[in-house]
Amino acid sequence: MIKIVKTFLEKWGIHSFLLPLFFILHHYNQYYGLVSTTTAIKTLLQIYIFFLFFFLLLFFFIKNLNKRLLLTTLIGTIILFFGAIKDFLQFTLDLQFISRYLVLLPSILVITIVLIRKILKITDQRKSNLFLNTLLIIFILVEGVMLVDFSKSHALSKNLLTNSSMEKTINLPDASVKPDVYYLVLDCYPGTLFLKEYMNYDNSSFDEELGKKGFHVIKDPKSNYNRTAFSLASSLNFEYLKGIVNNTKINSKYYNKARLTIKNSAVTEIFRHYKYQFFNLSIFDFNNAPSIRKENFLSLPEKNVLLYNTLPERIKNDLLWNLQIGKYAIPAVQKLFERDTSELVYEEKGRRNYNNLIADSLVKISSQNIGSPKFIYAHFYLPHPPFFYDEAGKENDLKYVIREESKRNKELFISYLKYTNKIILEIADKILNDHGKNSVVILQSDHGFNDYEGGPTLPETFFQNYSAFYFPDSI
Repeated sequence: MIKIVKTFLEKWGIHSFLLPLFFILHHYNQYYGLVSTTTAIKTLLQIYIFFLFFFLLLFFFIKNLNKRLLLTTLIGTIILFFGAIKDFLQFTLDLQFISRYLVLLPSILVITIVLIRKILKITDQRKSNLFLNTLLIIFILVEGVMLVDFSKSHALSKNLLTNSSMEKTINLPDASVKPDVYYLVLDCYPGTLFLKEYMNYDNSSFDEELGKKGFHVIKDPKSNYNRTAFSLASSLNFEYLKGIVNNTKINSKYYNKARLTIKNSAVTEIFRHYKYQFFNLSIFDFNNAPSIRKENFLSLPEKNVLLYNTLPERIKNDLLWNLQIGKYAIPAVQKLFERDTSELVYEEKGRRNYNNLIADSLVKISSQNIGSPKFIYAHFYLPHPPFFYDEAGKENDLKYVIREESKRNKELFISYLKYTNKIILEIADKILNDHGKNSVVILQSDHGFNDYEGGPTLPETFFQNYSAFYFPDSI
């Protein structure tokens, strides 16, 4: 039996079939929870199609079957594992010079040419086939065991940005009072001191109105992070995030991890432990509570998570952006990535309608008596640009406000901020009137806003957010 298997592995270069399978299994395990099984299978099939196309293309130049298979595996390895090779040189071996694209790409090209010539000279491919086939089978078996043996919680924890210490609810004390809890998040709402100092706008009237309703307005609050996904992942888990350093370039994969961390947040587990009903009026998915609207920010599509370390994706993410902006910008490349105005208008209409839906849903939920306490997380895309309305609630021209210069217009922002204040005060009145002021209301922004023309560049200003809290007398 062993002899038969050995003969088969020597004769046939199934390594070209095994390599994509190992690649997908490895990355599915590595990014468990970030990628669905369906996406993994679809991506695997697409890689197989590419491999098959390349293999058939080689037929016009090389007649030997096993040589074509060896070349397919060689080129496939370079394309699929380019990022892993680059990161190994840069971070593990600390070979910064060699890992630069200017050096690495020509070096890989030269090595590839040498290996191709060597493969073409091989007259007996049995040893090569046996080695590659055996190696990849071992790798696949290891990944398969990891996939089967790892408990979901263990595999999932690798891609969470928190320690998940707060998810264990077994030791939580009994709660004698269970008020409804409203967590209202305003996206990009800066603090009152920031508005006064940097935007020359006095927002104290909003603070005073909230104060009259019983809110305690924090004088100079700070968010933990200056990006929505990270700020919410931290707040909803009562922890700082692992591997995230403010004011540094963040790998796009970490946005996917932040979304996964939010989905498995400690807050929702705690409220469910106390038999609360959770209403998710946000842009983030939670376990058993999908989002109202999908908003990906800088996160990658699931397929791109799997393919992130491939040669095409690394070139696109690390190099092509240089050709879109700045002194090296090429009009043809800019045109390639430019989005159609009608597409942008359609997308922004979705954001505008989302805000209106959240406000309407929040009002309806607050008046419902469902027989159990409620935890409502409502995430408003307010006063985040585009600035859909003026302070009187009149719609601005969408084709105008979606322009980049409009998104950085300070006057438009202030007008939209006033509109936001009006909406929030109305919602606060509705919540407090419906429940006889027996609810907890947390009004908080995820981070500040300084992306306007002439805005401050000091890193600390990114975190000047807004926070106000309402607690009933019984708590």
